[in-house]
Amino acid sequence: MSGLTRYRAMESLCRQSAVFHPLESWRLLAEAEMWNHKAQQEAAGDGEFAAVPPVPARAAMFADKAKSVQAKSVQA
Repeated sequence: MSGLTRYRAMESLCRQSAVFHPLESWRLLAEAEMWNHKAQQEAAGDGEFAAVPPVPARAAMFADKAKSVQAKSVQA
């Protein structure tokens, strides 16, 4: 598995985990951002993937989902 693929997979795993672990979502989302940054650095060094856009919309989507799950767990 290439470095870029591995970094993207780790980023995705962290974001998915944040949805299911709302009390740790802040840490998992921060870790996802770290993996995203590593992927962008890797892409910048590789001409094939030089223009990898950031994913703030996806980050916001997962953050909103984590907040709703956390709100439901607090109500229960």
